[in-house]
Amino acid sequence: MAFQTLGEMVRERATKHPSEIAFRQRQGDRFIDIDWKTCLERMDRIAAGILTAQELAPNAAVAIIGNTTLEWVLCDFAAQMVGLQTVPIYASLLPEEVGYMHVDTDVRLSIAENKDQMEKIREMRKGFHFFERDYDPSEVKLDRVIVIDPTGLDPADDWESLADLEARGGEKLEETKADREKRLADIKRDMIATYTYTSGTTGAPKAVIQTHDNMLAMLESIDSLQMFNDTVRKGGLFLFLPLAHSFGRLIELAGPYFGSSIVLSSVPTLVEDLGIAKPGFFPSAPRVYEKMKSKIETAVAGAPPARQRLFHWAVNTGKQTIPYRSKGEPIPFFLKMKLGLADRIVLSKLRARLGLDSAGLLLSGSAPLNVEVHEFFLAMGLELMEAYGLTETCPGLTTNMPGDFNLGSVGKPFPGVQIKIADDGEILAKGANITSGYLNRPDATDGAFNKEGWFHTGDLGAMDTAGFVKITGRKKELIKTSGGKYVAPAKIEGRVKTLPIVQEAVVIGDTRNFCVMVVSIDPEELEDWAKQQGVDADPHSEPVKAAVQAHLDEVNSSLASFESIKYFRVLPEPMTVENGILTASLKVKRKVVHERYADLIDEMYTSAKK
Repeated sequence: MAFQTLGEMVRERATKHPSEIAFRQRQGDRFIDIDWKTCLERMDRIAAGILTAQELAPNAAVAIIGNTTLEWVLCDFAAQMVGLQTVPIYASLLPEEVGYMHVDTDVRLSIAENKDQMEKIREMRKGFHFFERDYDPSEVKLDRVIVIDPTGLDPADDWESLADLEARGGEKLEETKADREKRLADIKRDMIATYTYTSGTTGAPKAVIQTHDNMLAMLESIDSLQMFNDTVRKGGLFLFLPLAHSFGRLIELAGPYFGSSIVLSSVPTLVEDLGIAKPGFFPSAPRVYEKMKSKIETAVAGAPPARQRLFHWAVNTGKQTIPYRSKGEPIPFFLKMKLGLADRIVLSKLRARLGLDSAGLLLSGSAPLNVEVHEFFLAMGLELMEAYGLTETCPGLTTNMPGDFNLGSVGKPFPGVQIKIADDGEILAKGANITSGYLNRPDATDGAFNKEGWFHTGDLGAMDTAGFVKITGRKKELIKTSGGKYVAPAKIEGRVKTLPIVQEAVVIGDTRNFCVMVVSIDPEELEDWAKQQGVDADPHSEPVKAAVQAHLDEVNSSLASFESIKYFRVLPEPMTVENGILTASLKVKRKVVHERYADLIDEMYTSAKK
């Protein structure tokens, strides 16, 4: 499928296959189907409404602020079909962050999900302070705001509802038809489609330039691997990830590209939605898989001993098949017979409990997937594959595939992607899906590419003779102890987080003579754990500290002495986006942790000297 632009891709899918299901949306206790004919009618009205709301030049920037909804996607697709550049913005961002992104990309029209997002826009329009700079109200060039759900908002001149915009667009369809068709025809594959912001863990977030070519090259590469088979397409692509994240955006675009319905969901309703929708494809960050595994194991721990033994037997049987499945080899006859029994009485029920009994493929990305977690899902008979990429790579570089995977690796390069390892261990990449750089950040762009055009990922890794890539750490996050030893914190933190009650873990040790750690406790997991243990759900209690210490001792046993964790402390609160410790994409802001908990960290080192 040689599409030239995202708008063309969407319109062709909707025009040629009007009766196909484009989206499945939760309504009460069921999902309703929405076909492409209905979507195209709405997208045309939205596009006509946008063009008659104000004068917008081709390639003007339109921001969309909110959670993953049908309207978010329809507004994005409508904008793409008339040559506008969309700027997705996380719903959890603060007014000053929203303001910075509006100024940086010169947004003229903003689409806000609801009253909360509208209030952020009003606040940032007054001027704001962000990363040691004051922004004057005159720098915000925003002309108009469209609100998807205006519940609770009083009528005012500074906003219009999406319903009113659609109604006006419906009246202006004929009047705008020629303009809309010309705008779509004028888009070229190398033009900018969207700006997607990096997490901003170490500084102001950067707007990654993503062209139509970047995004389509990624989809074409996936297509050549035949990742989305008939089982995947039939069940639909589950989408609960934020659309301001490149992983979520890829799923949004994969729907029309591959002709699969998109099952719309959200984090709060994820578990229920999976049980009802039973999708064919489930993509997620590792934390969701960790929680699923923890929930099952917690339930099993409270079961009678006989049922516990049966569970462990079945899972261990499933694990025995992994070496064969990883190479696409047939499972030996007697093991296959044993697996059939284990599947019938245990494993199939586990898949059904998770709502994944119709899933043909599960994908993990955006952070390292712990091998134990990976093995658990594979043992259940689920094809969970780990992939790797960045916002700058739109978003894939490597992936494991059913029948060709390697536990602990992030797979082989996607077709069309070249990977090499630099002398210092950094992973370098080339490919049509990789950005040309960052908007308004020439220094950052120059620093991201070498003279030969290789993109510097910032990740450290290795590639074996079979082509499997393993990530060993993040270059900027490497800790250098006072003894000159280098420690990769992500590897250690990932292992510590396999203890269900640990929400986040951060290793500290730069310029120090040994490593320590701060951990935050997951309140929800703590409740379940405390009931089982018959203790209070107090994150600072001695039973909790003892459980963390015992787990840490186990982790330390597999580490070199210079990277082992000598002491730890439990933080007074979980790490969240709201308290400023996590980015909107749930990455830890290490600098914030170091600054906010400096006294707690110093106390671990001073106590060691006594």
